[in-house]
Amino acid sequence: MSAANIERAKRFIEENMEKPLSLAEVSRESGMSRYHFSRIFKAYTGMTFKTYHNARRIDAAKKLLQKPENRISEVCYAVGYNDLSYFNRVFRRYTGMSPSLFRKQFR
Repeated sequence: MSAANIERAKRFIEENMEKPLSLAEVSRESGMSRYHFSRIFKAYTGMTFKTYHNARRIDAAKKLLQKPENRISEVCYAVGYNDLSYFNRVFRRYTGMSPSLFRKQFR
């Protein structure tokens, strides 16, 4: 039962990536309490909900940044960040480089 609940939560995160998601909202969607969801989610994914959510957003941003017609600010908003400087910090934390440097690799 827990594996199906976690898969439902992962699907919900994917489908709502551009929205600010809370632990309470995702755990409710999975049919578990926040505490139980946090424990089970980390056991299944090896990551906390927040780390997983940010990693998925950054993965999506990396795909969008490979297309030169997408401005960095547009990518930031498309993957659910409302603050460009925060997006830059999170992107650097997950990739080791800024979004603009990442993009230069594909030119």
